[in-house]
Amino acid sequence: GSRFTVRLPLARALSVASSEDAAAAPPKAQASEGARILIVDDNRDAAQLLSELLSLRGYRVEIAYDGPSALDLAAKSPPHLALLDIGLPVMSGYELAVRFRQQPELRHTKLVAVTGYGQKEDKSRARDAGFDEHLVKPLDVDALPALIDRLTAVEALTCPRGRA
Repeated sequence: GSRFTVRLPLARALSVASSEDAAAAPPKAQASEGARILIVDDNRDAAQLLSELLSLRGYRVEIAYDGPSALDLAAKSPPHLALLDIGLPVMSGYELAVRFRQQPELRHTKLVAVTGYGQKEDKSRARDAGFDEHLVKPLDVDALPALIDRLTAVEALTCPRGRA
């Protein structure tokens, strides 16, 4: 007989967080609580998990699985910040970033490239496409809220249209 043990610490953290008393203090990341986040990733499981983690921290999250869907969602309700996978079907994350920057209503959305590539050339290409930040997978989900808060706080100062 073989014995296999599988430990899923992230799944345990999610179940503990969701079972906490509703009266407990909200998680950190209050500076941008309620910020609208758009996750664009063709990996449905990864997108859903990231959405759940960010939702637990008080962000309002929507998911798109390709570029055209992301543009449709963003046009209806411009997000404060979008996490864009680079390797998307239909159009790459780079092309999607360029299209975001071409839309007047999305011009102030902060864009974060999410990719498996972290070389100097990859970061430069992301910057040229209009990204504000470049993150390499796997994402550090503990550091992500601080990045979101920093970017959306800057967005609130530079975009006085009442979106923040």
